[in-house]
Amino acid sequence: MTAVPAGPAVPTAEAVGARRRGADRLVGVDVARGIAVLGMFAAHMWPRDLLDERFFDGRSAILFATLAGVSLGLVSGGASPAPRDRRGPVAGSIAIRAALLIVLGLLLQAWNAYVLVILPYYGVMFVLLLGLLWLPRRALVPVGAVVTLVAPYLAGRVPVDGFGDTTLTGPLGLAADALLVGAYPALVWLPFLIAGLVAARSDLRRRRTQLTMVIVGAVAAVLGYSARFLPGAGAVPALDPADHEGMPAEIVGSGGVAVAVIGLLLLVTGAGREIGAPTAIARTALSPLAATGAQPLTVYTLHLLITAPLFTAYRFAGGSYGLPLGWLVTAVVGTLVYASLWRRFVGRGPLERLVARASRPWDRPGDVSSG
Repeated sequence: MTAVPAGPAVPTAEAVGARRRGADRLVGVDVARGIAVLGMFAAHMWPRDLLDERFFDGRSAILFATLAGVSLGLVSGGASPAPRDRRGPVAGSIAIRAALLIVLGLLLQAWNAYVLVILPYYGVMFVLLLGLLWLPRRALVPVGAVVTLVAPYLAGRVPVDGFGDTTLTGPLGLAADALLVGAYPALVWLPFLIAGLVAARSDLRRRRTQLTMVIVGAVAAVLGYSARFLPGAGAVPALDPADHEGMPAEIVGSGGVAVAVIGLLLLVTGAGREIGAPTAIARTALSPLAATGAQPLTVYTLHLLITAPLFTAYRFAGGSYGLPLGWLVTAVVGTLVYASLWRRFVGRGPLERLVARASRPWDRPGDVSSG
């Protein structure tokens, strides 16, 4: 009697779902998010006396904010926005996430006074973007341009002290700080999220979208950072591209860098295309960064929890701003190793899992890189 060869094993529904989620996830977005988080590590820990003007100052946080727009665009349907009857649950989920980020951020700021924590402002940015989430792309672009010009103007009208903090008090002072003159003013930074949302609505898997992001982002970066060389630019604050100044030139320049970086990483990691040898090599080489970017809230929170006592000890020992460079290297390497192992053996980051459960996110088949 001839033995019948066994056919291929039928995969379980869980295995198919896991495989599909892994295939659907945009690796380039995760890599960009990993770069942004580790860049903020560097902004916090790099010894100031070693290098004062640092390329990652401001730009890492701006990349993080742009990716927030990408993520919210993806969880709300990407290039095919959620139908009207599903928009309420999506908006509710995002609002809950925003509230959780604000609460967590305030707690972390109380714990680590050495760092300007972005999470409370990040949550406010989520709320602001909710008002624009369902606008068509043709409306989002002019809205972003108007906010780029108007928000810095409004910020310049807020009374501040010598440290740049608002002198307004009560609810008005709180609103002014959160929206216009704080460390990461949500209204001033809203154009970054709008740019990310426009990218997500343009189908990030399309090669044309990726190339457009690289080209448009590069042009914007050149325009923004070259504004300082225009005749009389020194007398026009709007043309100052310095980091954390919140001027239109910085918004255009740093926003352009963020968009170009995301587009380039999507191209390199082969989003929306068959995975060939070069793409496979790139994905393997960048996998530790992708693993870090897949759990940014967990990694960022651990960073703030751990560095607070380190900053205290270093100041007590007579150190200045930042930490010894070796500590930063250890933090980056340790994070990459931790994130890779966690993703390999556990999966989703612990805080990402908790936030997802608390906010009851609306998950549609094919949803990618929701963060």
